[in-house]
Amino acid sequence: MQLSELTQNWRRLAVTGTALLSLVLTGQTALAGGDTSHPMRFGHLTVEDGLSQSNVLAVLQDSEGWMWFATENGLNSYDGYEFRHFKRERGNPSALGNDFIFDVAEAKDGSLWLATNGGGLANLDRTSGEVRSWHHDAADENSISSSIVRSLYVDDAGIVWIGTRGAGLDRFDPLTESFTNVDLGDVNTNGTIFTISEATGSALWIGGDHGLVRLDTRTQAVTNVTAALGETGEHSVRAVIEDADGQLWVGSYGGGVVGLDAKGQTLARFAHDVNDAATLTDDRVTVLFEDDAHRLWAGTISGLNLVDRAHGTVDRYVSDLEDASSLSDNEVSSIYQDRAGLLWFGTKSHGVNKWNPSSWLYGYEPAKTVTAERNREPNVMAFIDDGAGTLWLGTFGDGLNAIDHDTGEIVRYRADASGAQKIAGNRVMSLMHDSRGRIWAGTMMNGITRIDTRSGTNTNFRRVEGDENSLNANGIMTIYEDRSGLVWIGTYGGGINVYEPADGSFTHHEPNPDDAYSLDSDRVTSFGEDIDGNMWIGTDGGGLSLYYRETGRFYNYRHDPDDVQTIAADTVYSVNIDANGVVWIGTQGGGLDRVIGDARQPNAITFSNVSEKDGLANDVIYGVEFDNSGRVWMSTNHGISRYNPSTGQIKNLHRTDGLQSEEFNFGAHYRSDSGELFFGGHNGYNSFQPDNVRASSVAPLIALTGFFRGGDATKSDLPTDDMESVELNWKDDRVTFEFSAMDFAAPADNRYQYKLEGFDKDWIDLGNRRRATYTHLHAGSYLLRVKAANSEGVWSESDFSLPVTVAPAPWRTWWAYLGYLALAVNVVLGLWFGHRRRIDREEEYSHRLEFEVHSRTEALMDRNKQLSVLNRALQESSLSDPLTGLRNRRFVFEEVSRDLAVAQRRLQNEQLGIDVSEMSDLVFMMIDLDHFKPINDTYGHAAGDDMLLQLRDVLLDICRRTDHVIRWGGDEFVVIAKQTQPGEAEQLAEIIRSTIADRNFVLGDGQIVRTTCSIGFAAYPLFRSGADQSNLDQIISLADGLMYEAKKRRNAWVGMLGPNDAMASFEPEQDSIEPHSLLFRTRRAGNFRTFSCEDNEQGSSLRIGHAG
Repeated sequence: MQLSELTQNWRRLAVTGTALLSLVLTGQTALAGGDTSHPMRFGHLTVEDGLSQSNVLAVLQDSEGWMWFATENGLNSYDGYEFRHFKRERGNPSALGNDFIFDVAEAKDGSLWLATNGGGLANLDRTSGEVRSWHHDAADENSISSSIVRSLYVDDAGIVWIGTRGAGLDRFDPLTESFTNVDLGDVNTNGTIFTISEATGSALWIGGDHGLVRLDTRTQAVTNVTAALGETGEHSVRAVIEDADGQLWVGSYGGGVVGLDAKGQTLARFAHDVNDAATLTDDRVTVLFEDDAHRLWAGTISGLNLVDRAHGTVDRYVSDLEDASSLSDNEVSSIYQDRAGLLWFGTKSHGVNKWNPSSWLYGYEPAKTVTAERNREPNVMAFIDDGAGTLWLGTFGDGLNAIDHDTGEIVRYRADASGAQKIAGNRVMSLMHDSRGRIWAGTMMNGITRIDTRSGTNTNFRRVEGDENSLNANGIMTIYEDRSGLVWIGTYGGGINVYEPADGSFTHHEPNPDDAYSLDSDRVTSFGEDIDGNMWIGTDGGGLSLYYRETGRFYNYRHDPDDVQTIAADTVYSVNIDANGVVWIGTQGGGLDRVIGDARQPNAITFSNVSEKDGLANDVIYGVEFDNSGRVWMSTNHGISRYNPSTGQIKNLHRTDGLQSEEFNFGAHYRSDSGELFFGGHNGYNSFQPDNVRASSVAPLIALTGFFRGGDATKSDLPTDDMESVELNWKDDRVTFEFSAMDFAAPADNRYQYKLEGFDKDWIDLGNRRRATYTHLHAGSYLLRVKAANSEGVWSESDFSLPVTVAPAPWRTWWAYLGYLALAVNVVLGLWFGHRRRIDREEEYSHRLEFEVHSRTEALMDRNKQLSVLNRALQESSLSDPLTGLRNRRFVFEEVSRDLAVAQRRLQNEQLGIDVSEMSDLVFMMIDLDHFKPINDTYGHAAGDDMLLQLRDVLLDICRRTDHVIRWGGDEFVVIAKQTQPGEAEQLAEIIRSTIADRNFVLGDGQIVRTTCSIGFAAYPLFRSGADQSNLDQIISLADGLMYEAKKRRNAWVGMLGPNDAMASFEPEQDSIEPHSLLFRTRRAGNFRTFSCEDNEQGSSLRIGHAG
């Protein structure tokens, strides 16, 4: 019940001052024919839901997970959402021959065998949708014995056993397609076979009009056990099963249920007794079934029965027009259990009923437990467990009920009672068990009754006009005792009343517009106390309030639609605080809120939210409780939701799970000290231990149920995922796939994820939606993959996969591209041939032009070569001596500077410690012929030229190819050599001197002359420490000066290799050679002479003299 209903009623009462209340309540549960210990809540599928006809004669779940229902008007398949029908089609030989189907069984190949009423035996190929039928042919003794087939059984070998009407039992071999009528011996073989079931030892139980026989399928031996059923009652056997213990249970039409042991001895007999509600509803049994929990169910024409074989009693379940969740029809035609454990009950005239055995885990207590009389309102509004073995229930109209846990005895407290059972009012909105063992019952308009069960006395608290030490309002919405013993009372219209048990005084907290730290609403719905003793207060329309005990201030939190971190709604139905101190809030229409922050910082409080979009059953949260695992349980306006804060997983429960109703009441929630949870509504209440509730571990199968191109549905009539692939053409710009999880407990809560490999990178979560749509897929190959989870959150063990191929547009196919290629080739060839003639003409002209250009180019190249030769000759002539052909003085100043740079770099490397493999000093030798002038004067200049030419040859023979021999001018020559080893310069000078001194120079007239030479040489670099500052002019001048010094000694050479025999330390400054002591070597007797070299402002000069 929503607070809005209560609000309207309170307002009406405030105006009229009357206790009359008119509420529209939905039906209440009453079990016709007797009580049961385990109420059942059924879900229903009827013609209105899409079933083709109401009489469900057989139920089957195939190996793909589809549910099948055989009816009088065709075969139905069901995927949890929609039905598909397979019926007779006039003029279609591949359709059913008859719509009346008694039974259905699955073949080993996945096809379905159908028992029809007049259409013989039929087989539905689910892949093709085609049906084959075998009819009776009187002229063919090998045909089926009758076209009216009543029952079917498929054994492990694939043999089909056929129970006919009026023709006994047939055996059909699908491989040979041959029928054999089975001889049942002396038993009437012309009767109807209603049931065929498996027996131990490769045998079958055959039940029908004739009674019951056992057929050994190997030996064809028949054993008649009809006599064991007894002499009373009918022997038309409609159902027979062997239970898990090997005991045989037989249901007959008129004889009830009989149990036999392996020896055929009667174990038990269950029959109808009109005076005993613990017996069968009827002796006319139509079906027997043992479920996976070994419960034995018996369907009759007057209801469903749960047979307790151990105690010999029966629980009855029948249709109740006032209970929408009761059995839809009393005549039960079929019973089946699917792979997830759900039980399906087919009925004669109201479709099929679905029941989840796990619903019994949620402890539904119907109206009979709550109300004293049938016409009393069963609305449960409050719970409390007094810890002494009594559960107290507050109802909306039937007062307060105290239920003894052990005996089930109910003590009722009502306004019209007397003595200790008299309370202030019958509409009990809130209950509280205080620390002294007393029960506080708050009523809708009559204040509070405090019940002391030990003393047998009651105390009423009401509003007394003018008495500040009384309640200030009689409408009580919630009562809470804090840890200090104070009793907090939430009222409708009076705010908060705090009762002090020590002196019986009341403190009132009401809204005060002049106080920003006062309560924001006078309608208080719930309380919660945190670990610091602060009170969190839910209100009707005023949001959430925090009473900060340390300051006595109220902080109010209201909904702001523009701020998602505010509370989700301003009406708060429930406030509760978990074991970790987290405050949880159930709101009206906003879902579940969680408080983020600390009461010590009240202005920093924010909220996070969980709602329907996250999977909650509904956003109206009436009650919030917690289990031992920290999960949050919520009663809502559409079932119960369980939320796991750690994982975000949500489980929803509905009426088919055993809930008293889809709708619950505000305030009707409670957790006992044992951890048992209670939730109440207008049809009673549910109580359960959350730890005993186990999720289903059966993973759902997945099937493709629909396929849409564009906006049109092109669903196949095949209700399976037998479609092996999907081929789309280029016009299919939109395609939709529909799929279903074959779990039928709560299909609306099944969840789906999908991914199209080749298009999607990640899995897409659909929630409970089950369609995936794609638009404008490019040509290519894809793979659709689908995962599904059932309502318990168990995901499928393997993905459903479907190859999808998108064909290219005709102009993008391979043959189109081949045509494009052929066309392109033709175009290219046409252009080529078209241009070829022009190209030939152009080539002819080009050849002529090329010849002309080639001729002129060759002429230009010849001229360029000639100019190049002349240029090189001119260059050479500028660097060469005209007489001797040797290099001249210009060559020295233009080319030798490179050699000086190399020598300088090697010196720098040597100073830096870098290994220099060999010396690279340059030696400049100035050579001058002695007595050359007399030769010129005596023999003439021609003779002198001859002598100079011969001197050239001498020098070229002596010097290396890497040395430079230069005619400096007149009879002076310069040799520039590389000294790679110490002493090489002196050796070279000595060789030149001695060779010239010993040579006979032949002049032009044959005259032979001899002469000597003077040689001066200097090394570069001159100084080995520091950077050498001498330049080319200085070195040549130095060598020239040394040559003149040698000339004074005649036939001598004088060389300068360095200061102090190249060992002196000298660091030049700027661009000068500073005065320094230099060591020279002369040829004469190895004497050493000391000279000095000094610098002045005008330049360098050499001063030579004896050292002493």
